[in-house]
Amino acid sequence: MLRQNAKAASIPPLSTALIREVEMEVVFGTPSKNCDGAGVCMLINRLPRTHHIPCPHAPVIIHYPPGRELVFRFRKRHLDSRVAGAYFNNERFLVEEAFRLPLQLVNRWQLPIRWIKPGSYLLEEYAREWRLYFPF
Repeated sequence: MLRQNAKAASIPPLSTALIREVEMEVVFGTPSKNCDGAGVCMLINRLPRTHHIPCPHAPVIIHYPPGRELVFRFRKRHLDSRVAGAYFNNERFLVEEAFRLPLQLVNRWQLPIRWIKPGSYLLEEYAREWRLYFPF
């Protein structure tokens, strides 16, 4: 399944485009419900494999083609069955409550937003990963 973008012609070729990526950890849930519910509770630095937290979480690659959207890429091999079944079972990803992007990331990439608003966001499945799109 491929997404079609009507503005694709106005985007510079990949060779000249500045694409940014960072690896982080997503803690799933709703911030005001102590990470219960749907959405993203918080984004934090990657956790060591030996570190255990009780909330559902997974590593993510955050991809930012400047001026377009944030793309959260979740590699399937890093998702346990509980997380996959709860958050990656639909073509939409529900965010019940706004969540904050780390200030360091916002400043480094000069993002036009600081918060991701509540809503239902496109979620695409590929052979090796899930991609979640947060448009600006």
